[in-house]
Amino acid sequence: MMFFSRLKIPLFGLVIILFGATAGLAADCYTCHDPAAFQGQVVHEPIAVKNCLACHAPHVSRHEKLLLQREQELCFTCHEKLAAAIAGKKVLHAPLRDGRCSSCHKPHAAEQKYLLQRVGGELCFECHQESRKEYPASHAPFAEGQCSSCHAAHGGDDHRLLKDAGSGLCLDCHEDNSRLRGKHLDRELTTVDCLSCHNPHGGEKPSLLRVVSHAPFSEQNCQVCHAEAQGIDTCLQCHASALASFNYAHNHLGIQGEGNPCVSCHDPHVGDRSGLLPNNVGTACRDCHADTFARQEKSLHKHGNWETCTDCHQLHGSNDVVMLKQGHQVCNVCHDQHKAFIHPIGEDARDPRNQQPMD
Repeated sequence: MMFFSRLKIPLFGLVIILFGATAGLAADCYTCHDPAAFQGQVVHEPIAVKNCLACHAPHVSRHEKLLLQREQELCFTCHEKLAAAIAGKKVLHAPLRDGRCSSCHKPHAAEQKYLLQRVGGELCFECHQESRKEYPASHAPFAEGQCSSCHAAHGGDDHRLLKDAGSGLCLDCHEDNSRLRGKHLDRELTTVDCLSCHNPHGGEKPSLLRVVSHAPFSEQNCQVCHAEAQGIDTCLQCHASALASFNYAHNHLGIQGEGNPCVSCHDPHVGDRSGLLPNNVGTACRDCHADTFARQEKSLHKHGNWETCTDCHQLHGSNDVVMLKQGHQVCNVCHDQHKAFIHPIGEDARDPRNQQPMD
């Protein structure tokens, strides 16, 4: 402004100069950048009005691609409603959390709505390869690549980014009527968690039940568990031998107070793998150790398979701190060569801070 004031250019003239510069800017950019790359069914508004300077500095920048700000901060300068909507969410989608909006959205133009890089599920499967499966019976939204029918794209209160909790998610499409309640022992469906029994992506049968069934459930013998026995005794009447696996200094016996600790991790009806557990055991651990998972997700460097907790930790109990398998020796299972390192570890090398064996 000082430069123009010295030239004695009136404010109205300054507006005309700046508008003219902006209007002609895209033409200048296109001398180097192919205009075809900025065309599509959906065009980002700054591109549509040929205002490249809305996002880019023309000469130098502290950020890649000459952006005026970090990618996420730049997007939020215009997308204020989105910024406000996710401000209170417990979990953010990793690309958004890491400030990588362009992982999912094209910044200039695209053939898809919302400037998405790819169509539906194809975009999600680029990162979530483990979810790309073919099932004998598929849930319609999954089969049609409509991931956003159930998942929030930017953030939510559930680590799966589900749009609603419990049966609230399912009852948006599945009518709560006498026919549906009849298939569920006439239970009040608003109180159940559908995903504890049904795989939301697909299954062996149209019911989408998870593939491993608890014998009393598959035999429709509910009274075996729902009779007089309560708490952990419900499970011990058939699985008494499992009690010994809890008899250690550190264990999971008290994680539900007076309730049944078994059902904190094991589903009593169906599961994805033996033991009536989810495919990734860490999914069960996350329910109680959400802070640990949140901390790890934000870490720059992560241990391989860090979400598969049972690689290193005993499921029921251990005499070692944090229920490690074999204490510090658990690392040697995968990192055997590190035993040859010269730094002493074990009972003969005590940490002077706490007098514990170095590990």
